[in-house]
Amino acid sequence: MKRLKLNSPIERWDEAVPLGNGLIGVLLWGSGRKVRLSLDRGDLWDERDNGVRRDPRWNYKTLVDAVTRRDNSPCVELQKLSNKMPATKLPVGRIELELESGIADATYELDLLRALGMLCDRKGTEIISCFVDAESDMIYLKSSVPLHSIRIVPPDYQGKALLLDTAGTVKSVGSLGYAPGIQGMTGGLKYFLQPCAGGLNYGIFLYKVRRDGYVIRIVRSYDFEELKRIAEAGCPDLPNWCNAFHRHCIWWRKFWRRSKIVLPDVRLQRYYELCRYFYGAASRRGAPPMPLQGVWTADDGSLPPWRGDFHHDLNTEFSYIAYLTSGDFDCGECFFDYLVECLPKFRDFARDFYHCPGIAVPGVTSLAGEALGGWPQYSFSPMNGVWLATMFVDHWRYTLDRDFLKRKALPFCSGIAELLGALLKKDKDGFLKLPLSSSPEIHDMDLEAFLTPNSNFDQALLLRFYTDLAELTEAAEKFSLAKKALRMRSYLAPLAVDPKEGLLIAPGELLKESHRHHSHLMGIWPLKLLNMEHDAVTITNSLGRIDFLGTGQWVGYSFGWQAALNAWCGRGNRTIRLLNKFIDSFVSRNGFHLNGDFQDHGDSSFKYRPFTLEGNFVAMQAIHEMLLHAEPGVIRLFPALPEEWRKVSFEALRAPGGIRVSATLRGGVLLHAELFSTVEQDIRFSAPGVKEKRIRLSAGKAWYWFNRTIHQTGKTDVFAFDDYESASNG
Repeated sequence: MKRLKLNSPIERWDEAVPLGNGLIGVLLWGSGRKVRLSLDRGDLWDERDNGVRRDPRWNYKTLVDAVTRRDNSPCVELQKLSNKMPATKLPVGRIELELESGIADATYELDLLRALGMLCDRKGTEIISCFVDAESDMIYLKSSVPLHSIRIVPPDYQGKALLLDTAGTVKSVGSLGYAPGIQGMTGGLKYFLQPCAGGLNYGIFLYKVRRDGYVIRIVRSYDFEELKRIAEAGCPDLPNWCNAFHRHCIWWRKFWRRSKIVLPDVRLQRYYELCRYFYGAASRRGAPPMPLQGVWTADDGSLPPWRGDFHHDLNTEFSYIAYLTSGDFDCGECFFDYLVECLPKFRDFARDFYHCPGIAVPGVTSLAGEALGGWPQYSFSPMNGVWLATMFVDHWRYTLDRDFLKRKALPFCSGIAELLGALLKKDKDGFLKLPLSSSPEIHDMDLEAFLTPNSNFDQALLLRFYTDLAELTEAAEKFSLAKKALRMRSYLAPLAVDPKEGLLIAPGELLKESHRHHSHLMGIWPLKLLNMEHDAVTITNSLGRIDFLGTGQWVGYSFGWQAALNAWCGRGNRTIRLLNKFIDSFVSRNGFHLNGDFQDHGDSSFKYRPFTLEGNFVAMQAIHEMLLHAEPGVIRLFPALPEEWRKVSFEALRAPGGIRVSATLRGGVLLHAELFSTVEQDIRFSAPGVKEKRIRLSAGKAWYWFNRTIHQTGKTDVFAFDDYESASNG
């Protein structure tokens, strides 16, 4: 595995070396003699709403009445109410080091295997080294050269109130109205204590632990006196660098050994490894799930773009779309833990906003699960929770974790079903329809954004949801509920299709312009209701329409989404072209997805650069879709490779049914495959040079395909991994 190497200077936080452990994040950057460590903590949130959610207009009836009267002003008023909320993810501050002398030809580097950030001289010698401990809340820092100074630089909470950005008006940290923090020093400890809002406080503690070493902690507390006591205690007895780093490396070694891929395209290989590293660094069981920027909140004097919140009409779903195939289940499970913890809030939202039973997930939420508003057509759509419900089912399909099924997936999906049961009504033809329907983010915030029910976005989610619910309830031996789910599905109309143009936005409405959110194509991917085996004409016409309209109004994630969709349809050449455009135009030099064509390559009219993570992970999943098509009962190997890819392999990628898959392709023909299943099951199997066949996988045994000979073995540990670093370099 190669290091990420970035030539100094790094003048922007969104080009920095990213480090993290799911809870704590660090960005390492700088120029000349100055080195910066931008700090973040995932559970630091301002949750104030200023009473907005108690406004009598804050309900679903406001939207229904607006559509009935054909008057968009109530929607505008709801948006204005949303803008009044100060709620946001909080930036923390930074540590600034000033070296006694500059370093010529320096590079900032990230050792992905060990999650170690470094500043190195021209010979590759480490000058500054830093890691975020994989198993604690501590940041370790050391320097091999003398420092002129090291100091804590807090956010400018007393600064100017607004900062204008090309994406619109972005609030500065000064707009929060916080009281001044306290800086001080006790022995070998420097500290900064900041009172926030709602009783929340945090402290940055910089401990000097040896001549050239430091430990940094970010402590969150609702007791300001507790932070003072930590400051007054001075330097405690902290684990030393060597012991902490040893444990840290063990954690990361286990992470990398879960699976691997080897591609002939070196740049794409490195990008994939970097995206996978982001999972290990930004999402972890026991930590908060990833919001828009994960644990790398903006460090430029402003609050993070879009509050750094949780967008559930695409962003969280795509941020957690690739971990299943790579087998990084614990990186995804924290998201479901969070959603389950928020169930009481979601029940309150269903009751107070929709006046319905069940659970409703706001399209935009804070860490506490509270609604933050936004464009009402999408942020208050009941379908946000439906998309999340399909993710619960996918997680269960891949893991076959019955405890997860019963304690998490079933309660969440049942709550969504209860809400839908109250909202859906039959039309004159006997089909179930929603009171309002939309398709993110078609027509922006205009009244036309309320589409003829049901939009293809909504309809695809409903079709998938009731299919999933029937499977889920049957697996939980709740057979009467399974029958009810299938009966509900029978009352759903098929997707709206134009014979020549493919999938419509909604009945009678064709997509007429380039658009960033391919929401009307949900039925193809990621929901996989349609495939080239049975729906080739509809899919071909739909993609032809997208190609005709062009990419002018796309953002970065649009390219990753289309890449994955094309890979699902077996279009390897088109997939690789889209991924290359994405990396060329929308990816910072440190790997971050920056939304707009910030280098002005002509791929999009959006030229801004707000950082969000979902574009990284949907591109990662596009690579998975090139290597492995996995559905319940179906395994297709190397289904969407570019023509020039003749030598490809992967180990221990995951498929539904608790299956691990390894395979090797040479000369465009399958050389070797191994499938290991935790349960007995029948699947359809195909690969280049191998016609589709039906095979039976035995529980706890591996099925081999090698030199066109099928073998069975009783081994339960069938995957022998080489050292990950050596394998990648080889």
